[in-house]
Amino acid sequence: MGAAYHILGRTVQPHTLAIATIAATVGGAVYSMTGSKPEKTQETSVDSSQKTTQSEPDIDIEKLVDQFIRDEKQ
Repeated sequence: MGAAYHILGRTVQPHTLAIATIAATVGGAVYSMTGSKPEKTQETSVDSSQKTTQSEPDIDIEKLVDQFIRDEKQ
């Protein structure tokens, strides 16, 4: 017989503890995914996408790379 853990005065085998851990993790994930989701209206999603595009300017990757290369050469 191999090593065993003593939990709350009981001897627990490692394979039993591993199976219980996996079952608890899967059970928690399934439980969290079964909840009802609040319904989003079409208007809300359109407003949020418009706000992000207006508030964030476009990033010019070529300009940033050129600037980085110039800074590294100096």
